[in-house]
Amino acid sequence: MAREAHEVVFYTYPKLLFAWPVILLGFLFYPLAAYELVSSTLLGWIYVITLVTVILTMGIDVNREVAVFWIVTLIAIAAASAYLRTQGVDFFKPLVHLLGYMHPVYAPGTGLAVSVFLAVPYAVMLVWARLNDRWRITHNEFEHYAFGKVDRALARGAKTVRTAYPDLFEFLLCLAGELIIYDSKGEKELARIEHVPLLPLVRRRIQRILEYTAVVTTTDEGNHKS
Repeated sequence: MAREAHEVVFYTYPKLLFAWPVILLGFLFYPLAAYELVSSTLLGWIYVITLVTVILTMGIDVNREVAVFWIVTLIAIAAASAYLRTQGVDFFKPLVHLLGYMHPVYAPGTGLAVSVFLAVPYAVMLVWARLNDRWRITHNEFEHYAFGKVDRALARGAKTVRTAYPDLFEFLLCLAGELIIYDSKGEKELARIEHVPLLPLVRRRIQRILEYTAVVTTTDEGNHKS
């Protein structure tokens, strides 16, 4: 992430970034299915669940409150179903029967074709982000680069940096979230950088730079007073 000790360089990406599990599975599952090393039904279920997860990640934002709500709801439904089963009522019996009729069979050729066709725009997206969505943060500056030039630079001086994770799936797939930059007082929002992968690691490196700046500033003020 960092090229030198005094700066942090990272990139932001569009939501296509989160399609990597589907692309990866197409290549990994091809030999497993083609040579019948693993059950095609098992591979099919894994592929379906992965595909649904990726689509949800790219289509909706599931924040912490929504995630907690759904978890509590599912726990309540499971508890109610267990109680009804003791009373001779199987609430989920139709659903179990429906899942029993489903036998998703993984087709290695189809999965590989999807991966190959997605890999091309995915590679273009990675290159484009490197050229057009590069952020460089130093002790004094927050700069955004596009095609080798700075198209946005925040004012010099101390900053407050906070992180947010608006989507649970984005965090699970890429440890991605938003980097929010405030003024030194933490009151005015200066920039909001979305879809930053490996955000906890980026945040840690930025915090080190800001802490170093604060220490240097305090030391300089003490020297001037003395």
